[in-house]
Amino acid sequence: MRFNGRDVPINQWQGEYLGAILATDTETDIRPFHDIAELQTMQVYNGKAVYYVLERDVVNFEIVHESSIQIMHNAPFDLDVIGKVLGGRERTYYKVDNRRIYDTLILYKLWHLAHIGFTPRQSSLKHCCSTLLGVELDKNVDVRCTFDQYKNVDIKDIPIEHLEYGAADAVATWDLYFVLMSRIKQYDKMTTLLSYDIQLKGAIALDQIYKNGIGFDLQQRDEWLKGMNSKLETEANVLATWGWVRGKKGIKDVYENIINIIGLSNLLPRTEDGSISSKSEDLEKYSYHPFIDSYLKFQSLEKATTFVRDICTERVHPRYNLLVNTGRTSCSKPNFQQLPRMGGVREMFIAKKDHTFTITDYSAVELATLSQVTKKLFGYSVMGDLINQGKDLHYETASECLKKPIASITRDERQKAKAINFGKPGGLGVTTLINIALVTYGVTITEEEAQEWLSTWMKKYPEMSEYLKGEQGYVYTTTGRRRANTTFCAEKNTPFQGLAADGAKLAMYNLCKANFKIVGFVHDEVICEVHKDVVESTLIEQEKIMIEGMKQVVPDFKIGVESMISPFYTK
Repeated sequence: MRFNGRDVPINQWQGEYLGAILATDTETDIRPFHDIAELQTMQVYNGKAVYYVLERDVVNFEIVHESSIQIMHNAPFDLDVIGKVLGGRERTYYKVDNRRIYDTLILYKLWHLAHIGFTPRQSSLKHCCSTLLGVELDKNVDVRCTFDQYKNVDIKDIPIEHLEYGAADAVATWDLYFVLMSRIKQYDKMTTLLSYDIQLKGAIALDQIYKNGIGFDLQQRDEWLKGMNSKLETEANVLATWGWVRGKKGIKDVYENIINIIGLSNLLPRTEDGSISSKSEDLEKYSYHPFIDSYLKFQSLEKATTFVRDICTERVHPRYNLLVNTGRTSCSKPNFQQLPRMGGVREMFIAKKDHTFTITDYSAVELATLSQVTKKLFGYSVMGDLINQGKDLHYETASECLKKPIASITRDERQKAKAINFGKPGGLGVTTLINIALVTYGVTITEEEAQEWLSTWMKKYPEMSEYLKGEQGYVYTTTGRRRANTTFCAEKNTPFQGLAADGAKLAMYNLCKANFKIVGFVHDEVICEVHKDVVESTLIEQEKIMIEGMKQVVPDFKIGVESMISPFYTK
């Protein structure tokens, strides 16, 4: 076979040791991605030749190459396929913990973030090879989907187009690995490969969550929809009296005309094309007007009903994206991390028979990670000292800003402090903080009040004045991940938000190793499905593992968690 300007022999593995570094690729049968596929053939490249390892020889191959580094593209998939042959994930955890697995897909995402400033939208092997190697991989479906004919078949009896198809992926993975390692080197100032180890462990955990899925009550959904559809119709009728009808031609112009009539056209922000914003966060403060009130209710109802209507199975398998620009994860199909706020939606996600959910949430973890970042930078953190004393920082902030004792702080006052504590470290300005306070925390802060609170907040936590100074245009997390071409807010937000994400990924990986069945993940919250007979003892262990996982990246400050046991998802 000829690949990337060189001739590559293709052999059948005969039990020999192939080397210390191997690129590995698997060909499998075709089944739903949330199932572990059956291995058909495994191809291994050692820099000299490609070796086909028959399924019946995989166990022996893994024993012979116990100490070898294996390079894969989308390692969680290949590791599960190989693990199925080996009888479980124990070997996966062993090789990952001993840093013998390198995933070029993850390396590519980390390099792209470090070099360009955002995670790539595409990261397939085909895309990476085209982008970095200038090689176009042939992804012939007629070949890719027919390897099931050649399970445990000697290579002399496998057609050349199949042999070369599988071999090309292994060689491409090898070449890609060395190109990425050389490119990453210039940014890897903490020698963590830009937090690679954490991301690999997170990818393995998220892949298991995807495969586990979470139960969904279709009957409860149908009953809920009946009531919501009635409410949706009511709001639609109100909007129709103003001339606004969903799907009507020229609806955008109708909306703008109504906004003009009710006197809000000069108060609402404009989009890039000059249109009046219709975003809920921009409209929220004007919900006293009957049109805006109905418009917001209609949009919320429509979003919620569409979300649940699109789910049609009793086990849902949301897809988790390992890495967005801040270092956090994202989710889709459905987006379990951004469920509609409408009451009753979360409760549709249910544990299976004789089981329940154990839901553990980190308590204000981003304030702990922020404290860790500032201590690393400046050698101290007043905020972190208060955390270690067991103080509630939202009460502490409200008390300082209002000059009143903690015992007399109201819920709304604490919510205002929450908006400041979580918003200002990310570099947000007064106007944005006011909007966040209203939309996210449900409280109104005036501009004058916000200025006074921020001034007092800076004095109470002097490390934050230092933290919010200057702008480099790039930023590193304390775990070594780099984000290039940052704005001021991105530069300030990424270190502590990304650190919290890293700690959560480590915690989830350790839960998986301990045989916990994680069925959902929402940034700082982990949902496990547990048999009712062992729920109490299991929850204690779940909390312990989650705290220990976060302490790996936040060693200096106290980590708190809150938990609940419930047959359905709730928050």
